[in-house]
Amino acid sequence: MINAIKKLGKDRKKTLLMILLLSFGVRLTFISMLKPNGFYFSDTRHYDSAALSLLSGEGYGEKYNRSPVYPVFMALIYAVFGHSFVAVRFVETLLGVLLVWLIYHIARKAFDDRVALVSAVLAALFPHFIILTGLLYSTNLFTLFLACSIYFLVKSEEKEAVHYIVLSGVCAGLATLTIPAMFFILPFWLLWLMMRTQRSAGFNFVKTLIFSAIILAVLTPWTIRNFQKYDRLTLVRPVPHTAFPTLDDLNSQRAKIANGFEDTTEYLKKHPNGTDDDKLGRIFGNYLKHPVQSITYMLGEIGHFWALYPDRLDTPSPEYQQKILAQDHRMVRVKKMLWNAAVIASIIIMSPVFAFSLVGLFTSRPVNRKKMLLLICIIGMMIGYSLIYAEVRYRIPIEPYVLMFMAAGLVRMYALLQVRRETKSIPSPTGAMQANWASHITTTEKVN
Repeated sequence: MINAIKKLGKDRKKTLLMILLLSFGVRLTFISMLKPNGFYFSDTRHYDSAALSLLSGEGYGEKYNRSPVYPVFMALIYAVFGHSFVAVRFVETLLGVLLVWLIYHIARKAFDDRVALVSAVLAALFPHFIILTGLLYSTNLFTLFLACSIYFLVKSEEKEAVHYIVLSGVCAGLATLTIPAMFFILPFWLLWLMMRTQRSAGFNFVKTLIFSAIILAVLTPWTIRNFQKYDRLTLVRPVPHTAFPTLDDLNSQRAKIANGFEDTTEYLKKHPNGTDDDKLGRIFGNYLKHPVQSITYMLGEIGHFWALYPDRLDTPSPEYQQKILAQDHRMVRVKKMLWNAAVIASIIIMSPVFAFSLVGLFTSRPVNRKKMLLLICIIGMMIGYSLIYAEVRYRIPIEPYVLMFMAAGLVRMYALLQVRRETKSIPSPTGAMQANWASHITTTEKVN
């Protein structure tokens, strides 16, 4: 692959266009294989219902308690193409191609041209990114907003232009309103922005203020709406205290995870707007009261975050599928044989991804500010989810940056192999002297 990219890389724009066309073709082929009116995650029911409610002028609907952006995204598509899952998937395909373009440009700025091209090829063919285009789920949109925000942050490093930091803040705010996991990353970003650089020490403080102000401006209307509805500060969407770990009884927490957080479902039925136990101060205070248990729990959840296959996904469960199918006939059943094949494929694919990513991580020198930005995204998301509850699908938004380090690892290994080949093809000094001496003796013998 790297040899082919090396040859094509001479015409970088043409090569990138070919990769983007490849990514479009693969995604279009995938969504064409899906049932036009079917969905695979129960969350789609809520997003679809809210989108239709928005179009009818009734807001999100009284019972909607999720993040606001994805239903707006669906509603805009419905307004143009009608109520069509196929239309949404097609737009998601275009967003998937845009994500590949962003991955290329971010990798090019953080690493180099060759790593960027390899990253783009990996992203174009990476199964998680392809599957996202057909799931009718908010992760694809969140991943795109996150990448856009990073792209503009990186651009702001190259030019002291305010509009780049404004655009980054807007994208970060929209990402937060799509999936609130963005809160895991934002504190690290603010610290990164405040870090002094020789080039623009004073401007960094201004950038941090502007970035923070823009995000607050994007979040404020929805936060006010939530306060009026739930009578407490709610960051994007209400998350009941029952969804957070029971740190004083980790065995109880494991049982809660095993039964699919049924207690949380029942709690929301009884208290749709929550109670005082769901206030953020009380939830955060629980971690401070149990620091050792918090770290123990986090370390255990990190293993699930980096699992080689989705080990906590409800979708393959026949009971889960039957339950959702009873509520909505559009739910698509996933056969056990297909799921088992997906598990094996995931293990085969993710093993080298992680292996070469580690090679890239430890051989990428120097670790500049741009690479540091990618690393803190990975670390922030990992720590945040591991303190609450971790699944493989929660990892997908930071996998573009994992693939970049994988690409760096592949390029590094290829370079080492090339050096070894060249070294073997050059005769050693001793060998060369012996060959010359043998030739001299042969010539002398012939003369004599």
